[in-house]
Amino acid sequence: MRPSVRRLAVFSAQFLVLFGGFLLIYPALLPAYNSVALTLANAVLSQLPLPMYVRAAPDNSWQVYRLPSQKLYFTLEAEYLHLVYLNLALLPALLLATPIPYRQRLKLWGWGMLALVGVHALSVVAIVRSEVCVHYDPDNLGCNIIEGLFGTGGQLFAVAIWGLLTWRYWFPQRSGYVAAKP
Repeated sequence: MRPSVRRLAVFSAQFLVLFGGFLLIYPALLPAYNSVALTLANAVLSQLPLPMYVRAAPDNSWQVYRLPSQKLYFTLEAEYLHLVYLNLALLPALLLATPIPYRQRLKLWGWGMLALVGVHALSVVAIVRSEVCVHYDPDNLGCNIIEGLFGTGGQLFAVAIWGLLTWRYWFPQRSGYVAAKP
């Protein structure tokens, strides 16, 4: 078996096992992770025009409140939000299955999770703001695209983060390259 094929086979097998494991612990991690993402998002949402904040309900749905009145504005159901957070199981599996030394995997995992929480906080802001926009103008194409992208594009964000963090391991630069003389 060629080394590249073997490396891909090992990566695939490790990914499937890790992804299954992360899917099993995903429900236990979600409430705490949701709280962290919402805390970061609320720091931004409270400073924007039409200030708001988001609180996690016991079922992990988002309750959006207007500030300063603290009146419930709308709720986003938990089933919809699982699409936003499902990459919480996908990204760690991708990073920890990458065929590099274990210390580098853990380092990438740390950077990847830091990036992911930032992406999720940005997603909360984008979804809440676009939901308000769509409520007032249902035909606004920009708001509908943003809501769709951040609402269901979670898995794409995980693959993009993984790709950005690991591309040099999959496609290393060749050593000994000499540029041609003019």
